[in-house]
Amino acid sequence: MPNKNLSRREVLRALTGAAAAAGASCATTGGRASRRPNFVVVFSDDHTYRAVGYNNPSVKTPNMDRIARGGAIIDQCYVASPICVASRASIMSGLFPQQHGAVGLDATGFQKCVVEEKRYKTFAQVLADSGYATAFCGKSHLGDPKAYGFTEGKENNDVYDVESFDFAKEFLASRTGRDEPYLLWVAPHQPHVPLLPAQEWLDLYDVNNLHVDPNFRESPPAESIYNQGVPGERYYRDTAFTKNYKSLSSGPPRTKEQVRDFMHAYYATISHLDEQIGELFDFVQKSDESWRTTFIYLADNGYHLGNHGLGNKITMHEESVRVPMFAHGYGVRRPGTRIRSLVSSLDIYPTLLDFAGINLPEHLMGASLRQALKYPERSNCRYVASECVGVGGKAGQGHRMVRSGDLKYVMTDSNEEALFDEATDPYELSNIVADPRYASDLSTLCEHMRTWMERVGDTHAPPPRQRAGF
Repeated sequence: MPNKNLSRREVLRALTGAAAAAGASCATTGGRASRRPNFVVVFSDDHTYRAVGYNNPSVKTPNMDRIARGGAIIDQCYVASPICVASRASIMSGLFPQQHGAVGLDATGFQKCVVEEKRYKTFAQVLADSGYATAFCGKSHLGDPKAYGFTEGKENNDVYDVESFDFAKEFLASRTGRDEPYLLWVAPHQPHVPLLPAQEWLDLYDVNNLHVDPNFRESPPAESIYNQGVPGERYYRDTAFTKNYKSLSSGPPRTKEQVRDFMHAYYATISHLDEQIGELFDFVQKSDESWRTTFIYLADNGYHLGNHGLGNKITMHEESVRVPMFAHGYGVRRPGTRIRSLVSSLDIYPTLLDFAGINLPEHLMGASLRQALKYPERSNCRYVASECVGVGGKAGQGHRMVRSGDLKYVMTDSNEEALFDEATDPYELSNIVADPRYASDLSTLCEHMRTWMERVGDTHAPPPRQRAGF
């Protein structure tokens, strides 16, 4: 039985180490079966987990649905930080924001830690060092991708992502006939604001048939630990463009009509992205490399659509911190699998290296999903964590979260707390932190929080306080 204070990374070290050794052995024996896998990862921006067809039939994403259902749906993926820059730095480095230094929307710490001082390598650097061709296209948020491991491609900020997907297909075409494995990282701008969907995508939806979630509020409730926490422009519609939705961040109250209007453009934008993803996936499937290519989709964070009276992201509510994720192809043993165990975006780094047969660096905070993709019934996880440093809570306070089983515990820098039971309250309508029936569970979650804070060097708040009777 593993020590209760071991991390997910440490608990699974023996399994992933053995798998990596086996992969490394196969990679050197020659022949088709020995060739290392390719990776195509689509990493979108601001895509909340409910805004995909297989989770919400109101959203039209036929391509994501068929790819996901033909592979493995990773049902409960939580990002390391629900804000763009910090989340992207985390997935690249395998670390939490307080470890890699990129907090909020400031990438300076990551650039110093990874690019200048070279304290940690990104997974792209490790893969490149081991013989992978590594290509990047789309939104970086971390500076020049070539500075942190990508040998081809560049950042671009085309809000329609045409350039990114064109480059991706050109790169894939250039790999024909080559034995060298590759990593292709595609980072679409969509569905981040401004939302500028063409009329054909808007026509897929009747705004009158769109419904806000049960946790819609015009303003954050008085008892909420969040009040949006970051400055932002009020929601508005720019009539100079077709459905140009600049922001749904601050400035409550928001009416249902406003939110439904925003949802219309948000869903339409996701449908456009869905078509682009489908075309890229089909391009991969028609190539000679499809048999050894793993196709993965996830997002940097989610987005509130009036949930809890909020827009934007930057909270530990499900709409913000949980994202859609699925995998298809090489390494997925049973198409049609739905993995319901807890997963972190930090698991991407060790998963790619594990599949590639590369020993995992000691600094990683995530765990490989290789075994979960092969044997989903065996997959298990004690807890996942997420943090927002100095942003998101009231008056810009930082906050952090741990989830274990069905329970999620959230704590801010001023020790405001929330506890939610995701099994009985998936819309997080009831904060049960003071409910004595959950006292024992809360004590366990507080211990997880302490352990996690110690590991990441969290000095922004004291450990969760002890309560009488615990």
